[in-house]
Amino acid sequence: MNRVVPELTDLHHIKLCYSKNTYCGHPRQCPIYNYGDGEIVVIHHHAPATYQTKENIRHGQTGYKGRAKILLQRSYDHGQTWSHENDVEIWDDSRPLEEKRAILWQADEPGITREQIDLASPDAAIYFPRPQTGPADDDGQPTLECFAFRSADRGHTWETVPTRVAPPPPLRYVHVDGAPLVQFPDSTQMTAATLGPSANDNFVGIYGTDDNGLTWEYLGEVTRDPTGLGRPTYANLLLLPSGRLQCYMLNIGGIRNAIQMAYSDDGGYSWSEPKPIVAWGQSPWVAARREGYIWEEARRNGVHYRSPWSLRLRDGRIVVLFGRRKAPFGIGLIVSEDDGDSWSAEGIIRADASDWDLGYPVATELDDGRIFTAYYYMEKDGVNFGGARHIAGSFFRL
Repeated sequence: MNRVVPELTDLHHIKLCYSKNTYCGHPRQCPIYNYGDGEIVVIHHHAPATYQTKENIRHGQTGYKGRAKILLQRSYDHGQTWSHENDVEIWDDSRPLEEKRAILWQADEPGITREQIDLASPDAAIYFPRPQTGPADDDGQPTLECFAFRSADRGHTWETVPTRVAPPPPLRYVHVDGAPLVQFPDSTQMTAATLGPSANDNFVGIYGTDDNGLTWEYLGEVTRDPTGLGRPTYANLLLLPSGRLQCYMLNIGGIRNAIQMAYSDDGGYSWSEPKPIVAWGQSPWVAARREGYIWEEARRNGVHYRSPWSLRLRDGRIVVLFGRRKAPFGIGLIVSEDDGDSWSAEGIIRADASDWDLGYPVATELDDGRIFTAYYYMEKDGVNFGGARHIAGSFFRL
């Protein structure tokens, strides 16, 4: 069956954070908050970068993230401007290892005083870092850990003692991205996580808190790749008015390379089999290919989908945004008007990136009904390796 192509109007793009001497990346690993009346918060990894070698812009804690600050940016005019006077540094991964451990491992001290923060408050915020501060692995390198820092005042200040988010034994790895917490009527919260024996061997599960984030408990598994050859990740949850939970995620390898969705009608303890929500054969991207945007050494092979982000609009429609890491490189979306039972064809937000290193979108609906999305991006600007990685944003109507 042919899918309807979504129509985007009132579309324009901005830069939130850009410098030829920085790598600004991966905002989806951090939250976005829309506090209303024009106040929006976007958070990203912000690191100095020379762009002289590929190693200088490599991903991960052994790459640019190991020297990055977690930078909160704030807009007071519905996302149009982002003055650096409003920036807040939440975390600094460039600190020495023992200094980071001294801060983070306070989470394990029994009886330590914790701030009382209401996660159901409209002024609350939470960020889940995944620093490389754990016990050494077989190669002598610190392992990745997961923590949670909370804020009671819209991200202006953050608690100094975090909560540890631990994988259930015998698993050793868990990470939580920046998707909004699901808020339940009883004032408990839930979030999706990726966990497993290692960062490359994992499945999607859910965690819950009933004490405003002082503790996070593993509740259950959503899905894993049934072939054992792939992995689901980039999970985020939506709670529908009916009480149905939906988990949107990307499956990488194995049974499929596609964005998929599973649902639960019992609060997350059991889940349907994930079904793909994208379809082959009706792509707008082929016609959008423009060689002039792409730098001469750009990757030719790549993935159609990366880092999906789901958003339920006030009128009930569901939008799923994603990065496209195959030429033409850019940011796309699909839309459902029936709570995820059926989906549109893909729509293009933009297709003018110079190479694959982009995506990780976050998004919110503005007061006037427009959608604002922020993501990291690259364009030809004279900087090596296709251009400086920066935080960009797009506004549009559906």
